[in-house]
Amino acid sequence: MATVVVQAVASLDGYIARPDDMPGPIFDWYEAGEVELTFNPEHSFHVSQQSADYLQHKDVRCQLIGRHLFDFVDGWSGRPIVGDRVFVVTHHDDADEWKQRHPQAPYTFCTGGVEDAVRQATEHAGEGTVVVSAGEVGGQIVSAGLADELAVDLAPVFLGRGKRFLGSSTDELVLDDPHVVIQGERVLHLRYRLR
Repeated sequence: MATVVVQAVASLDGYIARPDDMPGPIFDWYEAGEVELTFNPEHSFHVSQQSADYLQHKDVRCQLIGRHLFDFVDGWSGRPIVGDRVFVVTHHDDADEWKQRHPQAPYTFCTGGVEDAVRQATEHAGEGTVVVSAGEVGGQIVSAGLADELAVDLAPVFLGRGKRFLGSSTDELVLDDPHVVIQGERVLHLRYRLR
């Protein structure tokens, strides 16, 4: 059975981006080290050895994102940044122009809601991991009880306002202590199991 992990880099005050969707200084740790890490040919970073070891999850099979993030990053030009497939939660599969520009892109547009998207992603992942991008869709998946873990890459930054880690769809959530704690350069990697 697949493991569903809601993940994002977050500020100390719980934001994953500024109000304009830009990450600002919470992504500074992606250039704070000596180890080159390549997610796909267009996305490479230089992180600490500790962060590189943590980020090299060999069991990640796919990523699940919302349509807002897909549009904002233009689907990473049709190349997944983790795993071998991206599942996009959307109300309308109206990405025909994008699909024409990226006909070989391993992207699936899920119009049946978060439950259907998680079902498709976990079937694809098999015994592996589905990484869900935090934000509105991540919050909906947590609220629906479909997530197994939260992974927070905590940056030493206060943004003051912006996009919340679990969007607007979750209430109070109490977690146990993290089962993974890794200190990187300019980041603290934390993983929590959901009750």
